Amino acid sequence: METRLEVRLREPNPLFTRWLERWLREAERRQQKSQFKLRQALESLKSYPLPLSSGRDCSILRGFGGTLCQLIDEELRQHKGLQLVPHEVVVQEHYEQQVQEVIRQIHEKQMEQQRRQDKRSKPKKPTKKEQLELVALEERERLVKMQPGGFKLLLLVDTQETSGKNKRVLDQTRSYLESFGAQHEVRRLTIGDFLWIAQDSEGNELVLPYIVERKRMDDLASSIRDGRFHEQKHRLQQSGLQKIIYLVEDYGDNEQIGLPLDSLLQALANARVQTGVQVVRTENHYRSMSYLAGMSRSLGQIFARKMLHSVDRGSLVKSSCVLTDSELGLLKFRALYEDSAKNAQLTVREVFVQQLLQLHSLSLERAMAIVEQYPTPRCLLEAYDESPDPKEARLLLSRIPYGPLERPLGDKISQCLHEFYTTHFR
Repeated sequence: METRLEVRLREPNPLFTRWLERWLREAERRQQKSQFKLRQALESLKSYPLPLSSGRDCSILRGFGGTLCQLIDEELRQHKGLQLVPHEVVVQEHYEQQVQEVIRQIHEKQMEQQRRQDKRSKPKKPTKKEQLELVALEERERLVKMQPGGFKLLLLVDTQETSGKNKRVLDQTRSYLESFGAQHEVRRLTIGDFLWIAQDSEGNELVLPYIVERKRMDDLASSIRDGRFHEQKHRLQQSGLQKIIYLVEDYGDNEQIGLPLDSLLQALANARVQTGVQVVRTENHYRSMSYLAGMSRSLGQIFARKMLHSVDRGSLVKSSCVLTDSELGLLKFRALYEDSAKNAQLTVREVFVQQLLQLHSLSLERAMAIVEQYPTPRCLLEAYDESPDPKEARLLLSRIPYGPLERPLGDKISQCLHEFYTTHFR
């Protein structure tokens, strides 16, 4: 059987990565503002799958401005002066070595699989791990029903909210909730900071359609700078929970937060309009916990007399949760936990979105608009191949509308993506 190999470099740009790490350490030691831009550039470089030969080539990545690209070119010229072998030749040899290593590993794996098949004469008894996986699968598929009054509501608090470097401050979360009489439990959550579950006497747990992401103003600014804001927003939308709440706390006078206050408020307004999330602002941590305690009381009154049953994520996405209904379908907590884990198996579409977000000027709204037209990279490459001439291929994405105003992506982004997905490394 013919085997098709797809080679991905473990570290396509080791030289540039080493320089950026050295500059980042120096900027952090001197507490320079450039450390934030360097950290963003380093993350983009590590996510980029192809080798780059100059600082100018790095300009397509997020975080690489003109100054940083020029600095890389200067460092590269000095590096070449100390080497007898050009940088491009070193990269080529490094790539060929990794290709040969991949081929060797696949050959060894195929030989090992063949030996195991030869030794296998009868079906083996399932291992303990396989038995546990089978039990977990059956538990996820088992239908759960909760009668009115046969369950209690519990507020789940992520462990990150009650542990950390400043433990004294973070422990206030629990003390505040206890003072407000809010029943809660601290667990590790794979998505969001707070959510509510219905728990019956048998230990079954269903997740209410509300999830809260708590951010202080300085943390919000940091997440916007490094791209976490868009990633978290995308993951929250994919969770299946329909009521997404951003609980935003003021940070003093909101002056020393890293970004202009108007920019943060605009980002929150965009999230509210474009994705339908609810934004709640509070004065401090105490007010935030007071809001969550109030939510717990309100949800207790709303859900106390309802019949609840479990549904899978697909059924939940297709239907809408109407709180006036006497019976509601909810996700199991275990299913939400496993499906929302960062290391969960991603679809090709989700990986495509994450890859697009690493490129400069590609926001979540722009990336989602592209993926709506071309769900996978293969679909996009086939569209490029079917274009009658190269000029039309370069402008293929320029007229795709994005956002509530349906503005076109534009020629610059379209040409940049065409170059990225059609440039072959030789």
